[in-house]
Amino acid sequence: MTLGEKLKSIRTARALSLEDLAKKTNLTRSFLSQIEKNKTSPSISSLIRIAAALEVTMSDLFLEEKNRENYIIHENERETYVIEKDKVRVELLAPRRKDIKFEPMLVHFGIGGTTDVISAKGVCFCIVLQGKLELTIGGEPHVLTKGDSVYLDPPPEHIWKNIGKTEVISFVVGISPMSV
Repeated sequence: MTLGEKLKSIRTARALSLEDLAKKTNLTRSFLSQIEKNKTSPSISSLIRIAAALEVTMSDLFLEEKNRENYIIHENERETYVIEKDKVRVELLAPRRKDIKFEPMLVHFGIGGTTDVISAKGVCFCIVLQGKLELTIGGEPHVLTKGDSVYLDPPPEHIWKNIGKTEVISFVVGISPMSV
């Protein structure tokens, strides 16, 4: 199932029109329609707003729940999704389940990789494993390098950007507001 098909499926299951979703996300109806028709690729910040409005996790927009008896996920079995225009790749470190309490993931920012402004609810923890990452909160930039971490509860509007000359790898744990 494509991102657009998944988005439309979740939206219609919640009996929301495109107009309703547009109002909840502050995105245009036409932009949401283009996403559902797979004619455009949304940024991470748009995906976070859409997921929050639909009361799902961001990864729920991409992935099907998998019934796993085995809770071990080997490196070569990780589910990933890529947002090419942001130069971001996310590797999920936990199985897709409806009852998951938090989402651990590795987030890779390619050289120059960035997000738009992210407005999220819940809790976010991030530790930089490699590279140089700029976190801008309220217009104030903060540089994070290997070993630096940040805990945002609740996360204010913020922007992530790789300002180094190598890929950034960060370990992120997100807890949705439905789990808090």
